[in-house]
Amino acid sequence: MSTLTHSLAFTGLMFYLQALGAATIDVPADTMQTYLAPCYDAGKGVNCEVSGVALTGASLILANDKQMPEPGDPAIFTVALNEHRIVGTPTYLEGEVLRSADKFEGLTRTLDGKYVIAITAFNKAGTAQNPSADALNTLLYWPEGEPEKARIISASTRGQVTSSRELRAKISDAVGSPYYQIEAVSTAPGDRLLVGIRKHGSDSKSAGFSFLLLSISLSISEQGAELGDQFETLLSLTPDQLVEALGMEAGAYPALGLSGLEFDRYNNDRLYAVTSYERGDRLGGFLWVLPFEGDKPGKPRAIRLKDGSTLAFIHKPEGVEVLDESHVLIVHDDDRLQVKDPKTNSQRQTHEFAYSVVTFGAK
Repeated sequence: MSTLTHSLAFTGLMFYLQALGAATIDVPADTMQTYLAPCYDAGKGVNCEVSGVALTGASLILANDKQMPEPGDPAIFTVALNEHRIVGTPTYLEGEVLRSADKFEGLTRTLDGKYVIAITAFNKAGTAQNPSADALNTLLYWPEGEPEKARIISASTRGQVTSSRELRAKISDAVGSPYYQIEAVSTAPGDRLLVGIRKHGSDSKSAGFSFLLLSISLSISEQGAELGDQFETLLSLTPDQLVEALGMEAGAYPALGLSGLEFDRYNNDRLYAVTSYERGDRLGGFLWVLPFEGDKPGKPRAIRLKDGSTLAFIHKPEGVEVLDESHVLIVHDDDRLQVKDPKTNSQRQTHEFAYSVVTFGAK
């Protein structure tokens, strides 16, 4: 056998083996298991509110949307992962840039795995007289394993605060309203950055929930980050359309909004997203898959279990990460509620967060 023929045969075998381990887009989930893990030691007096997740090697990077217990600690930490379960204790990441940003809402990696990207809520801006809220408007990245080298994208400084606030106008133009709340971020093929909008409107009080996806070009190298000139709207769905996609009548749930997003870099043909709802002490959410072909996603399809029922969370999902071809991990932020799981009788404590692992079968 010639070298070329052998090489082609080996490549074909690899694609065949990969296909055997992959789950088709419409395959139902086999199982969904929910566990608890710590943000920090008990007794710190701060509520754990995990808002984003990204996988790097055998560890997860997690973002808390509130400051950590010790003054000056960045709200980003890592935990070890073993057989799809979190093990050990958290390690806080170091770096002045990570400390300066406020209210992280999304984490992802570049598709080559070389860089981690984080984004904050962008739901409030500072003023020339008081620029402190500019810290809520930050898009940043760092080389994997080197958080102390984090750099802000589209950086500008007002007062003593360096942020990405100049992106606000570009995002607002794409959203179509002056107020918006970012809750999700993902990279995608073609050097694209996807940004998920949970709420938008004329102001924070009148803003409505949404499933709004924006896209902009982004390339990162050792020389720095290059962001495109404008955001493009990829997909816009209302809460009623999401409930309809669940196969339920309008009003079956409080308004659903997008809360997490991630491209599946293993199967390379889909995005996973989570939506959540909250009203008083009632909260929960759903996992969705979006076919991804070319450069745009299709409409979300609710993940179902083998018995045909919709996979539903009793916690409030805030971030999603694809662990491999058949496992997806979801982190939950229950705010200050301490939800009790009726199946296990376990209850989240203030220093803990809930996370779920969804397992899919092979073809």
